[in-house]
Amino acid sequence: MEQSCSPYENFARIYDQIMVGVDYEAWADYVIALLNQNNKKPASVIDLACGTGNSTLPFARRGFKTAGVDLSPAMLEVARGKAEREGLAVTWHEQDLRSLDLPEKYDLALLFQDGLNYLLSESDLSTAFKQVHATLNPGSLFIFDLTRPRLRPAGSREALNWVDLEEFVLIWESSFDDPENLWSIKLTAFVKNDTGLYHKFVEEHREKDYNPELITKLLQDCGFEVLHLYPSFKFGKREGSEQKLTFVAGKHEP
Repeated sequence: MEQSCSPYENFARIYDQIMVGVDYEAWADYVIALLNQNNKKPASVIDLACGTGNSTLPFARRGFKTAGVDLSPAMLEVARGKAEREGLAVTWHEQDLRSLDLPEKYDLALLFQDGLNYLLSESDLSTAFKQVHATLNPGSLFIFDLTRPRLRPAGSREALNWVDLEEFVLIWESSFDDPENLWSIKLTAFVKNDTGLYHKFVEEHREKDYNPELITKLLQDCGFEVLHLYPSFKFGKREGSEQKLTFVAGKHEP
């Protein structure tokens, strides 16, 4: 039986296997280098769109007071299990970026893994930036990445890819709508359960391509100052062809 579901509802169970090649500790090292560059020593970190916690836990391991936020309860369930197994005290919140309502403020906000690209309008982006701004203490940093789907190798062509493993088969069909600046992907997965049978589910994901100039303007309109804009995991100038960029924005002191 085919099951259609919300993004990451069922994908959560195989997400970490798909992302096994990502070095999340290196992500954390890059953030620490950015903090050092800006002479910041935050005590608390909020990881937004944290998924299964892979980008969150490295900061808890490093001794930061850490919290994670995600819209998907299935992804958060996996994240909680990891933190519990490692004995890490992480607070998890199931919330939308556009309506953040957290009980305390933080010294550093992070947002990776294409989280902003899932917001499909400028008004949604602006709302999210305002909420992040309100979540931070004065003088704090907001570090996040921005993916450029338009610059992916497939471009506007339709693409079909798959991975075939013993535990699951995953097929993804992707395309880019040039007039709408919208990248779409349909995931079809067959996942083996405890009985040896395969459960099929289908998820559809959409990501918007935003140019960095627009992101800079929206951040400024919400009270942030863009301190740095780098090709992700680097410190040099961008050339304009990077598929992923990293923003370092600061919340002004009072």
